[in-house]
Amino acid sequence: MKRLILINVLLFLLSGCESKKDVNKDEGISLSKAMGETSDSSFSKAFEKRRFTFPDDHGAHPDFRTEWWYFTGNLTSEDGEKFGYQFTVFRTALTGIPKERTSAWSSDQIYMSHFTVTDISGDKFYFDERFSRNGNGLAGAQINPFKVWLEDWQIVQSGNDVKFDLPVIEIKVKTDNAEIDFLLESVKPIVLQGDSGLSRKGSQPGNASYYYSYTKLKTDGKIRINGKEFVVSGFSWMDREWSTSALSEDQKGWDWFALQLDDNTEIMYYQLRKQDGSADKFSKGILVLSNGDTRPLSNEEVALSVTDFWESPGRTKYPSGWRLKIPSENIDLVVKPVVRDQLLDVSIKYWEGSVEINGTAGAKQVSGRGYVELTGY
Repeated sequence: MKRLILINVLLFLLSGCESKKDVNKDEGISLSKAMGETSDSSFSKAFEKRRFTFPDDHGAHPDFRTEWWYFTGNLTSEDGEKFGYQFTVFRTALTGIPKERTSAWSSDQIYMSHFTVTDISGDKFYFDERFSRNGNGLAGAQINPFKVWLEDWQIVQSGNDVKFDLPVIEIKVKTDNAEIDFLLESVKPIVLQGDSGLSRKGSQPGNASYYYSYTKLKTDGKIRINGKEFVVSGFSWMDREWSTSALSEDQKGWDWFALQLDDNTEIMYYQLRKQDGSADKFSKGILVLSNGDTRPLSNEEVALSVTDFWESPGRTKYPSGWRLKIPSENIDLVVKPVVRDQLLDVSIKYWEGSVEINGTAGAKQVSGRGYVELTGY
């Protein structure tokens, strides 16, 4: 098994990194490089807007190089303990033209998964990572019934109820220290990010992704940490994105915010960072109103400033507090990590963690919870 994992790690490195210079001792594999240009012309690219079709688009798009099914959430137990979680399944294709399989074990699709639990009340952060191939049923994605899995880590359809084109989803993940078993049901319509689902990351044609979200999913279930079980409830966020080339050479990484406010609005904003640290003009976001209507947010409309930093054990400095303003909507928010060290020290190293939010929207005080992702540091 160890050898299989090592082989799959190597395959992912080959598919995502161009050379040894993309790896350093603190950052690990550069996620921004893995999202960069590829010389393989067999892959499809996101050149223009498309019509999304469900349930088909909940499944895999193997002609694109990179894809993910992403879930985060903030939950509270019956006794008031607070938790955050992330569960993401990544798919990486080795070629855009599937080859005939000569063995049940052969594969041109590699799957990777990241799982985290933040014990906010206990100030602890747990994370794990897995790799596998889609050969012989080890990992994969299917449409009917909906299922995405990597071995026994699973996102599966639960029953036949469908709301806003999304079935009720069960997420089941278990590691030595942490375990989750949740049911998720969307309470808001699908959100097509960017230009009707085409999210441009640069000026070069095809330097884009297809991207949609469910920004508020009612979540109920159980968390177990070191054998202790908590019955929890709260809300999750789901992102779906697939692409072949998503970042330009002058872009280093991104700071991504998914914020759920107690006035039943949500904000997504990502700031693409150039190599010199400045914000790229292709940074953008979206405001989701309480009734599900949306309004796109341009880079010029959002003022994001860092208010604090945290230094990792590898001496990399990460932002650890923000002020996010949207003057056109009279929104002014302070965003802070609930636990400072939420660094995934895995093959692709990045900070991703639960945050708390306080501020004003219009003339009203608001608060909330969310998730922030930091790459390229």
